[in-house]
Amino acid sequence: MTSSYYEKIGNDVCCIDEEIPFDIPDAWEWVRLENCCSKEIRRGKSPKYVDESGTLVFAQKCNTKYNGIDIGLALYLDESTLGKYPTDEFMQDGDVVVNSTGTGTLGRVGFYRTSDNHIGLPIVPDSHVTVIRGGNRIQAFYLYVFMKANQSKIEKEGEGSTNQKELKPLMLKEMLVPIPPLSEQKRIETAVSAAFSLIASIEKSLS
Repeated sequence: MTSSYYEKIGNDVCCIDEEIPFDIPDAWEWVRLENCCSKEIRRGKSPKYVDESGTLVFAQKCNTKYNGIDIGLALYLDESTLGKYPTDEFMQDGDVVVNSTGTGTLGRVGFYRTSDNHIGLPIVPDSHVTVIRGGNRIQAFYLYVFMKANQSKIEKEGEGSTNQKELKPLMLKEMLVPIPPLSEQKRIETAVSAAFSLIASIEKSLS
């Protein structure tokens, strides 16, 4: 007999069986995305650009369709506006980025590593990108793999007219994430990384 799933919000407890997409092992648990992150899930700010400065702006075009993260496409922030950027706004190694506006780009999931930032400057997201930063209970790469696996679903959650669709942070916050023990997350990371490497080598041999 399958157990039911319950969620406690304040003093209220409700059954969420209808939201659960599939059963998970007993050692795993379903958690709302906002409850397994170390920072609030939110879009970046509308930046003011300059020709050159000591701070970069991560635009959604930096989260490319085929080649992952390309910081070479980033522009420079007017540093006179730095006061409106709290410390946690600056992107960190292992951040998951989700393009949050635009037909054809909305919902695209990327994985930011500091090694991608060959320019070596601090970088903040613009208002068309949502940053998701995992907490202690979830490995960054496992979170990315889960989000990437759900990219087609996320793409369909845009609201608004055809050319003005946007992805609300609330939709992402309420996503249910199946979280295995950390040891299992690390095994998944190893397996997926090996698969990615194999695919990359096959693509290289065909080109």
